[in-house]
Amino acid sequence: MTRYPWWKYLIILAVVLPAIFYAVPNFYGWRAAIEVRAPIGTQLPPAATMRDWLNQAKIPVTRQETDSQGTTFYFPNDDAQGLAETLLQNRLPTNAQVVLSQQSAQPAWMADLGGRPVNLGLDLRGGVYLLLRVDTQALIHHHLEEYQNGIRNLLRHHDLQYLKVEITGPDQLGVEMAQDDLVGKAVQAISSQYPDLVATDKGQGQILVNMPAATVQKQSDDALQQAIVVIRNRIDELGVAEPQIQRQGKEHIAVQLPGVQDTQRAKAIIGSTAQLEFKMVANESDLAAALKGQVPPGDALYYGTDGQPYLLEKETVLTGRYLNGATAGVDNNTGQSIVNISFDSVGSTIFGNLTSKNVGKRMAILLDNKVVTAPVIQEAITGGRAQINGFSGLKDASNVAIELRAGALPAPVHISEERTVGPTLGQDSIHDGIMAVIFGMIFVVGFMTFYYRLFGLIADLAILVNILAILAVLSIMGGTLTLPGIAGIVLKIGLAVDANVLVFERIREELRRGMSPRASIDTGFKRAFATIVDSNITVLIAALTLFQFGTGAIKGFALVLTIGVLVSMFTATMMSRGIVELALGKRRIAKLWI
Repeated sequence: MTRYPWWKYLIILAVVLPAIFYAVPNFYGWRAAIEVRAPIGTQLPPAATMRDWLNQAKIPVTRQETDSQGTTFYFPNDDAQGLAETLLQNRLPTNAQVVLSQQSAQPAWMADLGGRPVNLGLDLRGGVYLLLRVDTQALIHHHLEEYQNGIRNLLRHHDLQYLKVEITGPDQLGVEMAQDDLVGKAVQAISSQYPDLVATDKGQGQILVNMPAATVQKQSDDALQQAIVVIRNRIDELGVAEPQIQRQGKEHIAVQLPGVQDTQRAKAIIGSTAQLEFKMVANESDLAAALKGQVPPGDALYYGTDGQPYLLEKETVLTGRYLNGATAGVDNNTGQSIVNISFDSVGSTIFGNLTSKNVGKRMAILLDNKVVTAPVIQEAITGGRAQINGFSGLKDASNVAIELRAGALPAPVHISEERTVGPTLGQDSIHDGIMAVIFGMIFVVGFMTFYYRLFGLIADLAILVNILAILAVLSIMGGTLTLPGIAGIVLKIGLAVDANVLVFERIREELRRGMSPRASIDTGFKRAFATIVDSNITVLIAALTLFQFGTGAIKGFALVLTIGVLVSMFTATMMSRGIVELALGKRRIAKLWI
């Protein structure tokens, strides 16, 4: 007579009970909510005051929670959430973050114990998907311009007279020396100062300076990683919950913003380069000639946000790399929207020296190569603070402040692909996906019960545990469930049954050979185990391959499939066997209904 070891029952309980606990939060549903947060230095009104605003506007609030990050208000429906968002944005300070979100309706005690629902992908929750291409060619050209200016200064420092230093190709510079006998010294100076460049004597006073392929690739990779960091910082400033940002290929970044409804603002903030530069205004008397095409050497023609032309010196005297803060506000004297910026210690020193030497002159402040303002320096500014004006409103100034705080992108970013999923479509996808799982369960449960009777019910219980375990593992891992992921769950229902079918058919075969019911059960589970492992390993290899090389929705499908395969191997062997032994007990069995 076979008996199942007690330690195996403990293992089953150790798997099933946590699976149930961590899966249950997914069945409570979601509630519309608004999170109100503010950057450091911005004072928010008390939560009670904001609640009074909502009550006066007759906007129903079901609950509110306040913590160190801010206050969260809960609403009975999306309409109330939308009205509350408009009201709060109009009354709160400009820098305050009013973030639409969906919060789980699970009890607080469950959340305190670590229970949380599975994150929903864009196709289920709604939001924005952007595929961004980092313009690495523009990045390399920008580096060539920096090398160009640097080599000019280097040759002047070493008293090596040159005729010109110019960009001659996508990754090379050409240097023409005034005398042939200076070429060797120039090559040595360039190679010593810039070890990542290759300087070659081409004869007749010509030097070719190349960026090696390894240098180009490294700078491109570094730019992509830096762009991911900057984009993540900007999204954090927007207050988007659970964004997904990942590299795709050599020059693309995939960004998913669940729950975002203001798509234009999100695209503008994420895609803006936010390159802040300070340049001195050149002799304005030459502006008319410059507009006719006669631009003096060392100067360049730029345009303001309003289309006004400016003649500026090419040399950038200060950049946004030295910023340590940027906030939007209103000028008390003029009432115009402004951005107050502050520099770090190095930037403060540079800015102080710059303004002290150029009192009475105009200095232009450029954002992404457009002049936003060009004030006259009235006095030396040694406090490391400056003011940028010329914005259309507070929202425009606030967006620029967010971009500057998050840092400048190392290269221009272009939107290669954009998809927007509305929340209504997401709810429809959830409904259809749940119905697919329910109908799949009904058909499988009905067939297994009809064909295998009591053993079929045991298999059905194993399927239920399988689904709960998938949800639990996704919740614990912080994984994201997408529509293809739901398809993976439906597929796993069939695969989980397949493992039990192998066991039951083996038991039937042993019964036909004349073995006793107890011996048939023992032999059936033992001999089917190797077959189950073999069949599931092949599926597991395919799932892991999809997860490794797939992207987006394919990864979601592969993740669910991988979890399902591992869980089904457990439920079809150890758990099903334990339930069978528990149901039969120590009774002598004369016949099995299978």
